[in-house]
Amino acid sequence: MALSITVGYRIYGPLQVWQALFAFDGSEAATVISTLRLPRAVIAPLVGAGLGIAGVQVQTLSRNRIASPDTLGLNAGASLAVVVASTVFGVGSLMGLSLTAAFGALVTSLVVFAIAAGAGGLSPIRIVLIGVTIAGLGQSIVQIILTTNEAQLQNLLFWLAGSFVDRPMSLAINGGPFIMIGVAMALALARPLDAMQADDETASGLGVPVTLVRIGCFVSVSLLTGASVAMAGPVSFVGLVVPHAARRLVGLRHGRQIIAAGLFGAIYATLADVAARFVIFPVEAPVGAITAVVGGIVLVILLRRRAA
Repeated sequence: MALSITVGYRIYGPLQVWQALFAFDGSEAATVISTLRLPRAVIAPLVGAGLGIAGVQVQTLSRNRIASPDTLGLNAGASLAVVVASTVFGVGSLMGLSLTAAFGALVTSLVVFAIAAGAGGLSPIRIVLIGVTIAGLGQSIVQIILTTNEAQLQNLLFWLAGSFVDRPMSLAINGGPFIMIGVAMALALARPLDAMQADDETASGLGVPVTLVRIGCFVSVSLLTGASVAMAGPVSFVGLVVPHAARRLVGLRHGRQIIAAGLFGAIYATLADVAARFVIFPVEAPVGAITAVVGGIVLVILLRRRAA
């Protein structure tokens, strides 16, 4: 976070940061730090932690290590809900968009798992294939809506690429509680998730209420993904990369996995945001482009391992 506040198009020293935060004098440096750098330094770790923890739950529920909020279409569903609410219903409040994004993620998760269950069972490959299809459908509808609404296209185009630029602190204030609730639910469900890594029958035999746990995870993932999308847009593949790093660090127990995924996700998203400032310097790239490149490479490696 300190790096995010000090490094960018201009580099600010510790004294300038201190003055901007605790002795604001109206200077250009103080204004940039307090209104531009600080909000993104807070939003980036919130989004990274939220998507990382959502990814842990999604991979366990689907029993598929290449599943994530992206590959299950949750980001696309949340984005579609935000775009529809903004362009069709005129929703403009930050709280309204946050709730809409969470609702879109929840509906998408229910649709994906319902279709998979109706198509012959919750096969890991089937879930991912249905999720990718739903994601493509959602993204196509978003493009159609924005193409017919040029004013909204300009407002939402950079947001849809996933970015922490020009985000007000009010987004973190409104979205943070949703992230905290989602994290608390994930931690409460950690022990049942340990049992569900095998199969539903084994988990039921151990006394786990599988249906209730799955519903709880759906709600948690929806809150985490929806709040993240509302704050930063669909930041790609964080939910894919982070759970793998968390498992390598702490093993398979979900209590540890969730905490590690939150910490690693926060660091990963913040460092990606810093890197996005220099990739095409002096122009800034969307952070979603950075995470998509890294995530795409990781996905190819994982697919090659599965094929081997």
